[in-house]
Amino acid sequence: LTPLPQKDGNGKLGLVEFNVLWNRIRNYLFDLDKSGSISAYELRLALEAAGYRLNKRLHELLITRYAEPDLALDFDSFVCCLVRLETMFREQPFLSLKAGG
Repeated sequence: LTPLPQKDGNGKLGLVEFNVLWNRIRNYLFDLDKSGSISAYELRLALEAAGYRLNKRLHELLITRYAEPDLALDFDSFVCCLVRLETMFREQPFLSLKAGG
């Protein structure tokens, strides 16, 4: 998994960056029960498919931060979560939570 291309480091998504993110979302959105949101279990599957191998504690922190009280993430929260992970691993590549990293 390669990080989102960021030419100017401004923290905003340009057209190219949005296209990369959108393709990742389409490829890794695992709404297995077709509920319109992603459960904690579906989030783990989606992140693993995207190349992230997160430990249990980090997965729980993501759920706490981005999920609703029913432990499901809506589309907006899922995108925010993905962007945050991409940014975190791009800026701190020494983190060993990502597969191959």
